[in-house]
Amino acid sequence: MTRVAAKARSLLATVVGYVLVALVAFWLFGALLGTIRFIVKAIFTLVVLAVVTSVYLRLKSPPSR
Repeated sequence: MTRVAAKARSLLATVVGYVLVALVAFWLFGALLGTIRFIVKAIFTLVVLAVVTSVYLRLKSPPSR
């Protein structure tokens, strides 16, 4: 192998390595954002359920005298 071919092969290996790292980082970032979004949606749903339940129980109870 000539010196130029070895250098080109080394450069190509570096580029492929950076692309692989970028893909894995993108996947992990997406998974992290998806997890955060799920947690926020779950908390929001629980808060809405608590508020609706509270309003229902207040309206259902007989008026105090």
